[in-house]
Amino acid sequence: MLRTTLAFFILLTTQFLSAQSHISGKVCDKKGNPIPGANIYIDKTYDGASTDTNGAFSFKSNVSGKQTLVVSCIGFVVTKLSKDVKEMQNLQIRLKESVNSLNAVMITAGTFSAGDNTKISVLKPLDVVTTAGAAGNYIAAFKTLPGTTTVGESGELFIRGGNSYESQTFIDGMRVFKPYTASANNNPSRARYSPMLFKGTTFSTGGYSAEYGQALSGVLLLDTKDTPIEESSEISIMSIGAGFGQVIKKDKDALTVNASYTNLAPYNKLNASDQEWEKLPEKISGEAIYRHQFNKGLLKFYTAYDHTQFHILQKDIDYPEKLSYNTKEKDLYFNTSYNGSISETWLIKAGASYSNNHNKEKIDSISISNKEKNGHIKFKLKRIPNGNIKLSIGTEYFFTDANKNISLSNPSWEQNYNLKNQLAAIFTESNILFTKNTALTVGLRGEYADYSESFHLAPRISVGQKVSEHGQLSFAWGEFYQLPQNRNLQLSKSLKEEKSQQYLFNYHYNNDKRILRAELYYKKYSDLMKYELINNNSPSNFSNTGSGYAQGLDLYWKDEKTFKNFEYWISYSYLDTERDYKNFPERAASNFSNKHNLSVVGKYWIGKLRSLIGISYNFASGRPYNDPNSAKFMSKETKNYNNLSLNWSWLISQQTIFYCSATNILGHSNIYNYDYSNRPNSEGQYDRQAITSGTKHFFFAGLFITISKNKNKNQLKNL
Repeated sequence: MLRTTLAFFILLTTQFLSAQSHISGKVCDKKGNPIPGANIYIDKTYDGASTDTNGAFSFKSNVSGKQTLVVSCIGFVVTKLSKDVKEMQNLQIRLKESVNSLNAVMITAGTFSAGDNTKISVLKPLDVVTTAGAAGNYIAAFKTLPGTTTVGESGELFIRGGNSYESQTFIDGMRVFKPYTASANNNPSRARYSPMLFKGTTFSTGGYSAEYGQALSGVLLLDTKDTPIEESSEISIMSIGAGFGQVIKKDKDALTVNASYTNLAPYNKLNASDQEWEKLPEKISGEAIYRHQFNKGLLKFYTAYDHTQFHILQKDIDYPEKLSYNTKEKDLYFNTSYNGSISETWLIKAGASYSNNHNKEKIDSISISNKEKNGHIKFKLKRIPNGNIKLSIGTEYFFTDANKNISLSNPSWEQNYNLKNQLAAIFTESNILFTKNTALTVGLRGEYADYSESFHLAPRISVGQKVSEHGQLSFAWGEFYQLPQNRNLQLSKSLKEEKSQQYLFNYHYNNDKRILRAELYYKKYSDLMKYELINNNSPSNFSNTGSGYAQGLDLYWKDEKTFKNFEYWISYSYLDTERDYKNFPERAASNFSNKHNLSVVGKYWIGKLRSLIGISYNFASGRPYNDPNSAKFMSKETKNYNNLSLNWSWLISQQTIFYCSATNILGHSNIYNYDYSNRPNSEGQYDRQAITSGTKHFFFAGLFITISKNKNKNQLKNL
């Protein structure tokens, strides 16, 4: 019996050993260099091994038939090999470097990032809102970056020779149709939305992704914060108003609500304006964002509302008496977005936005009512077959319903201008990382505009190449289309999309808390809107025969290392631009272009005083303007612009901050432009008046209180 049992055991053991398969091979990179420490295993089993110093591996497995061999190593793309285990001997496996490597190339042409949008952030969230002179306005903070132009009476973004309407704003990938608040004539507007709800921003001065369209110059992308960690309350008491914020969090749901009230009347009593206000600007606004975390995605719903009103008397060069401007604006904006995954290699992004804006103006006896309803729907799929390739395809739809009514009370007269427009687009883009040193992005966007019944294809390409451990070069080229503003489309049915071509060459160096950027660009305009002025400056005879160009150099240097507790950045832009558009009789530099723009921004932390001191200096060379008393068109320039601003953030306690700021502390009398009379005087000369700011200085002070379980949390990043 014992002999029989022993024989049976030996037979089973022999069969078991004979069923094992021997798996072996070598793992190398693309150049043939061995990769030690790589993990190799049979999928869905515990059978595997690691490579030795020569990249070799060897192990045995009991499985049989066709199996999947998985090879992984940090810094390389996971590789899978499916074949019969009997053939898994003396394998030669080569791994590709992974796009997720920390030192991989990033395409930076035309793009500035703030927050956690990319690995390379030129500005931190704190930078965006603590820049002296910005006063919590993220648009003002981005104006300290190269590529922007100083247009003091506007407050909007002017990028590389383009008008402000040539840039577009997106929240969570969805279009914002009215990003700026209403403002009095020649008084700067502000960004409509509070920076405290955004986790990061990407500011493109050109060469942006095929996912975005209808912008000839650039885009500003704002990403709202994801699910907050804890509940908190925030109270703001300011020299111009008050605000309150609340964060509510329950399991997978979170709600953030902000409300604010602004009234410049009390402030004006302390720092009186040179302008004659019947009612100083007053604004009531609120924002809310709801998030729900699904197992494989995040749903966000964002909404914002504000109601602004003011009444001002302003001098017009052609009228003996001041004109009365009475304005009331209501703006409602909705935005919903979903980001999630379908599988390990497929991602989905979908969203919609809707805007309802009603602006009522009364200029003496003329009443103007502007009603606009705009919408945007987007759907996008992204596939990531491996760490080195990203493929995306998407479609989107825009609609506009605008109505403008102009009426006179005496004599009775009324005129309506309507606009209904739809635009559909499809886009695709491929991001390929050939190695850690070379990256390529190729995109194509197609748009059909219902208004002009036209279809355009807009190809875009960008390349990044590392030239050293910390330095890289980027190149970008693309075509961009945009319909003229709604107010012009309401006047003409013949206008079509305007076009720009952009070429960008960028060098980016990032090492040890120091960043250097240098970028050359060339932008060619075609199909720009042209018209003639007849009947008291009424535009007529519209066409798309205009053209132009913009070219220049942008420089940026940021240093957080050299000086203890002190960081600073310097940006400089040189701009050479001319265009023939609107009613220009010839090609010339536009009034919103400066040849030279310089910004110097510094921030110093004083630990003993628990204070952050900020200083910024802005310089801009004179802007061209047309003097009808001169024989040459656009031959004159305003004097140079100068502005030195300071701010101070003081942590009274960990959750209580006092903040104050002052602009133009040296009191420069900046002149933005000139208004000329439409008719010559008795001496045959055209009279003029200068366009200046209402006050030389703007002072702001506020107390910001945070209430939360985390006693270290405060609003410093939101100031």
